[in-house]
Amino acid sequence: MSAGAMKRAGVSLAALAAMTACATAEPELVEAPIAVPFAADESLAKKAGFDGAMKSAEERQRVFDDPASSVILTGGFVQGGLLRGQTLPGAKATLDGEPIPVSADGKFLIGFGRDHGASALLVVTLDDGSIVRRAIDVADREFKIEKIDGLDQSKVSGFTAEQLAKIAVDKQKKSAARASRSDDPMWATDFAWPVTGRISGVFGSQRILNGEPQNMHGGVDVAAPAGTPIKAPAPGVVRLAEPDMYFEGGLVFLDHGQKLESAFMHLSRLDVKPGDRVEKGQVIGAVGATGRATGPHMHWSLKWAESLVDPQLVVGEMPSVEAKPAAGGN
Repeated sequence: MSAGAMKRAGVSLAALAAMTACATAEPELVEAPIAVPFAADESLAKKAGFDGAMKSAEERQRVFDDPASSVILTGGFVQGGLLRGQTLPGAKATLDGEPIPVSADGKFLIGFGRDHGASALLVVTLDDGSIVRRAIDVADREFKIEKIDGLDQSKVSGFTAEQLAKIAVDKQKKSAARASRSDDPMWATDFAWPVTGRISGVFGSQRILNGEPQNMHGGVDVAAPAGTPIKAPAPGVVRLAEPDMYFEGGLVFLDHGQKLESAFMHLSRLDVKPGDRVEKGQVIGAVGATGRATGPHMHWSLKWAESLVDPQLVVGEMPSVEAKPAAGGN
């Protein structure tokens, strides 16, 4: 359309220049082209609200603005990985559409389960209303298959009515304990191994017990002599401390904040109670072989929201130990 025609349609030369600039400028990280309002007469031009449309276009541009300092992710970008996030104070976030806790100073966590897909979408809404979208690539991992024979068959299948009733009660206790969660990012420290020793079971492996395939192993096992102290790997609040769970035996849940939970199983002794605040390195119990276990060891699992993640990716390599611990496993 010529300038004269545009003038007859009620569009100023200044507006024409703005429209021309908008049409020729290359937008940065825009998913789809932004339509420029067009009016055939003065009344339609007014209804289109040209200035408002331009403002809306500017806001849409901001949606995809992702300065490096606004969202920082570190950790395991793999199946079973846990990411530590830092954004600006006052931000909110979702992962694949689900809200995730963000502390007042911008700390948050993201966890990927063993079978997580190849990608996830993080959306962070900053305090000024701008939005950062981050596509996260999640790498595949290979997990080992383990066979364990000679177990009491009642611990594998064919449960009696009494055993099923016990299992159901235990499940209710665990669900009730997880109903209370802290949003305090107590996890924001380096994690330490609760027990040092030989790693006798790894995250993500599938176990075949007495020839029957079981669910994947949800944590890491460390073989150690019965009675070896188990220490909190990071600060947290005790949510559950039960000495006699059917599968787990002595069990402690430790809430590290923002939906991150440590679980310690097969304990021979519990030194904490629900509601206790513990610090990193504080003794919470002792290694045992209670519940479904073939020997004295500690099973440690980490759970973020509904996803089990790999403790070894969070804590790092096992420190060297001088003496070989007793054999054991789950």
